[in-house]
Amino acid sequence: MKRLLATFALILIAACSGDDGTAPKNNDDDDDDGGGGTVTHEDSVRVQALNEIAQRLDGWWSEGPDTVAARAVAYLNTIPLFEEVGRDGPTGVWARFEDGRLLIIPNNLQQGASEDTLALFSGESRIASAPAQAARTRIIGAGRKALRSLRVPTKGLEIPKSKQFRVWDGIGGCFLTPKNRIRALLRNGGYTEAPASSPTVDGFMKVRGDGVFVLFTHGAPGQLKDKSYVYAMWTSTNVAIPEEGLYADLFDKQELAYIIEQGRNSIGGCSTGTNYGITSSFVSNHMSFAQNSLVYLNVCMSGTEGAGDFRQAFGNAGASVVVGWDGNVSVGETFKTVPYMIDRLLGANEVEPKEDPKQRAFNIYDVRENMEAVGRVTDPITGAVLKVFQVGGDFGLLAPTIQFLSIEENGLRGRMFIAGLFGTDPGEANRSVTINDQPVANIDWYSTEIDCDIPDAGSNASGTVVVKIGTGQNARESNPVNITEWKGDLIYDRDDPGSHTAQMTLTVRFRADIHDFRDKPGEPPFKTQVLFTASDDSKIAITSGGVFSETIADCTDTYTLGNNGSVKSPFVAGTDGSWIYFGSVDTQSHKLRLIMQVLAVWKAGTWKQSGDCENFEKPLYAQLAIEDCLFDDLNQTTAFSMDMNNDFEVLAGQRGPCSVDPMVSNLSGDYDGQAKIRWNDITPFFLPDPDAAR
Repeated sequence: MKRLLATFALILIAACSGDDGTAPKNNDDDDDDGGGGTVTHEDSVRVQALNEIAQRLDGWWSEGPDTVAARAVAYLNTIPLFEEVGRDGPTGVWARFEDGRLLIIPNNLQQGASEDTLALFSGESRIASAPAQAARTRIIGAGRKALRSLRVPTKGLEIPKSKQFRVWDGIGGCFLTPKNRIRALLRNGGYTEAPASSPTVDGFMKVRGDGVFVLFTHGAPGQLKDKSYVYAMWTSTNVAIPEEGLYADLFDKQELAYIIEQGRNSIGGCSTGTNYGITSSFVSNHMSFAQNSLVYLNVCMSGTEGAGDFRQAFGNAGASVVVGWDGNVSVGETFKTVPYMIDRLLGANEVEPKEDPKQRAFNIYDVRENMEAVGRVTDPITGAVLKVFQVGGDFGLLAPTIQFLSIEENGLRGRMFIAGLFGTDPGEANRSVTINDQPVANIDWYSTEIDCDIPDAGSNASGTVVVKIGTGQNARESNPVNITEWKGDLIYDRDDPGSHTAQMTLTVRFRADIHDFRDKPGEPPFKTQVLFTASDDSKIAITSGGVFSETIADCTDTYTLGNNGSVKSPFVAGTDGSWIYFGSVDTQSHKLRLIMQVLAVWKAGTWKQSGDCENFEKPLYAQLAIEDCLFDDLNQTTAFSMDMNNDFEVLAGQRGPCSVDPMVSNLSGDYDGQAKIRWNDITPFFLPDPDAAR
């Protein structure tokens, strides 16, 4: 078994320091230091004994963990300084000095072969593919109704309040770790690295306000006098005579333990050393994290039941979620797991194997579930399983994520509803929603929904929507999603008795989000049938012309058309009639379905009567509607089904002509007219970006 211990916290600490841990500072400006300073004879004897144990272990590592554990127990039992010696876990060894101080030998993270560690950076993938799924379609309602059609998680909704992170490597020199890759992911995702520091005792004491904390180190439990177990995690501070006095108070409070393992030595190489390890009491008493923070411990045994108090200590210190392993871990595949998870929590799409199409950020519970489906949560050598523990708060992901957009057209002020995960409102000064990089107004922010204004017309009535937390260059941004817009005319023509003609030009405009989207990571995106409603600036222009005369006995009626009319917005009652339309865009079949109801009654011309009858001339009113015969008789629905090409351009077409009743109701004979409706190509603006994450 290989020994891989990495601590990764939802406060990703990305730090690179030249401090090798051999000379930790006395934190004189901080009340959290260990105090003390007096070195006793017992301290000197203890340090000498620990160094001798380390030398023995240095010659045993190549014999394998089981043999090392057996040898260590036998040797430790010969040292009178220890009152009790034991084993814990598959390979761990512990010993307790007579004064209660613990020595822990994790013996659980071995150097990986070069092909294991170098594969971290080669882009190679040995994980399983997600099960293939058939294409799926989902119907999405218009406006707020769209939210009913979307999956909303019940937890994992929050984003770290702080964008400060640390990524610490306590085992460098012996093991290649993806520390720098993780730091780059977080920086590119809008996170800011904490001031330079390293995982020394003093460095751990100064952890304050992190939103993401990631740690690669060693860890294992040891047994106290009362037979309870305490879990300890390796720091890069070497045990030395001066520090024994400096940290005496910390040992008295059971905040420190001794750990012997392989790690970076004073010249940056790999050797067996005795270092100080921190316990749960240390974490609770000296460290603090920001609200909704993540702690990722890529450390052996950090996810076991015995490390429960240790994990909860991070919760007591303000962290929200701790990630850890429930056994010993090995170098190689498990080291790939950390950047893989961070990438999916950010929606970065930089870590192999990449999703196709690109994937937006998802919460940690969905990501972990997908990682299990593709074989990323189990160590292939030791069988250890990666686990996620909620220890306080509700951390979910590292960036805001948009699932879907919908527009509500109400004739007053267009509103956009944004479904996704956005966390608690960070405050007006610390967030924004933009369309084409221009901020929108009247934002109502909720953890799974944002409502805001959208211009009814102009250059930002459609386009690219982005949600941002923070300001400036380091804002944490969502995946971009486009609102697509179509605007065009449908021409309704009438050919009635005599030379009567009429035409309605129906100007329609509609907006919709037609991008494919996922409910969960790793799955193929849904196709959609997206419903939309009429826009405020839609209108109908009516023209007419021609004459029809009929003589009955000696009386002649002459109907003359020529006046124009208009029907205003579907949201405004017009003097010449009213209308409404709505419909859907089917992204699977590339069809536009449009349903319209039109009733236009306008003063079209004059009605003149002459001859041997009452003679008069008075206004003539005509009536137009969209006749049943123009609807889609094949599907027996009152809708126009229009073909769209691959770019969702509405293709030119026509329905009719068909026989209809005359538009002038005064005609006494049995006269029919002919009607048809036609449309030219309608080109959309702001199609979904095929390269955007979904």
